[in-house]
Amino acid sequence: MSIFQIALSNLKRRKMKMLFLMMGLVVGVATVIAFLNIIEAMNKDLGDRIDEFGANAILLPRTEGMEMSYGNAMVSDLTFDVQKLTMEDIPPIFTSSVAEYINIVSPKLVGAVDIKGQKSLIVGIETKQEFSQKPWFSLRYQEGVAPGDRVGDLALLELPEDRLILGLSAARAFNVQIGDALEIDNRIFYVYGVLDELGSEEDGLIFANLTVVQNILNRPGELSMIEISAYCNYCPIEEVTMGLEEAIPNARGIPLRQAALFREETIEQFSAFGYALSGMVLLIAALVVLISMLSSINERTREIGIFRAIGFRQRHIIQIIFLEVGMVSILGGVLGFAFGSLGAKYAGPYLAGIQSGVPIQFNLLLPAVLLSTSLAIIVSAYPAIKAAKLDPAEALRFL
Repeated sequence: MSIFQIALSNLKRRKMKMLFLMMGLVVGVATVIAFLNIIEAMNKDLGDRIDEFGANAILLPRTEGMEMSYGNAMVSDLTFDVQKLTMEDIPPIFTSSVAEYINIVSPKLVGAVDIKGQKSLIVGIETKQEFSQKPWFSLRYQEGVAPGDRVGDLALLELPEDRLILGLSAARAFNVQIGDALEIDNRIFYVYGVLDELGSEEDGLIFANLTVVQNILNRPGELSMIEISAYCNYCPIEEVTMGLEEAIPNARGIPLRQAALFREETIEQFSAFGYALSGMVLLIAALVVLISMLSSINERTREIGIFRAIGFRQRHIIQIIFLEVGMVSILGGVLGFAFGSLGAKYAGPYLAGIQSGVPIQFNLLLPAVLLSTSLAIIVSAYPAIKAAKLDPAEALRFL
């Protein structure tokens, strides 16, 4: 009878003990695989949600200082060469080296206008991009007052050229309501809607169609800034900003790290918790394997003594035990991968609040089997060596 047949026969005769050993491995491996799947899905989902939650990079017109002589000294930045951003700078963003990371591009023109004898800031926007980039905007408007009636999703809103959207503070300052008229630059506009209070500078702004504002301010095609929402799960936002600056030489990019830092800190905290819990479960699984193997060796002292008495060497005993553990651990790794992946797929979205779901990563199957096998063999090394060193005469005498 070969060593493999002996190991297989031992597994059949000790089904319950081997099942108990395998379940310890399954729980340990499943926990690790589940957390790896959830962490990966959470990283992508949370990254996408935060990247979409406002701009994380801004392009402004580049300002270059010019040196001037003042007495015998050279003084820098006393005058400035201010370059302009225009609508023509938007297409290069989508052909830049970082185009794959670009999500939303929202151009703006900001200027001061006179309304009812008061100076106020007006912002020209492309409504779809602006509301897609800032989903926290909540617009109150009356059905039938403006063309298109109520729009369920503000990201689909097209603002007519003769309409305005006012922040709550601006609406109160001009004492206007939805549907009222305001005169700007000898043109009559109607209030399309009023933003709910945000507690920020947007409360005091007036929003209008970008082209209309460019005409009002006599700055056709010009932009004050371009706000960028970039998908940046696997790259620093600074690299995206540098790529945009290379594509648009007359612009300087400002990375906004708050969203990126928040995302990184959240994922790091969850990852640390996941790895710590996985480590504890693996330690418990290792103890289960160790106790099971020591118990099995004690029960098989007579059998091992007989093997040694009929000529089996120490290495043969070690090979038998490692073969038994190896077969159990391979099956435990496969089952651990299956249970861990399915657990993450169906429980992950509820446990971690993942909106996009948790896909099964089949590339983790081999690591799961290797983890299970390595853990089982390492922990079984001591019981195997202990069994191999049993004295045949002593083993047969006491049992």
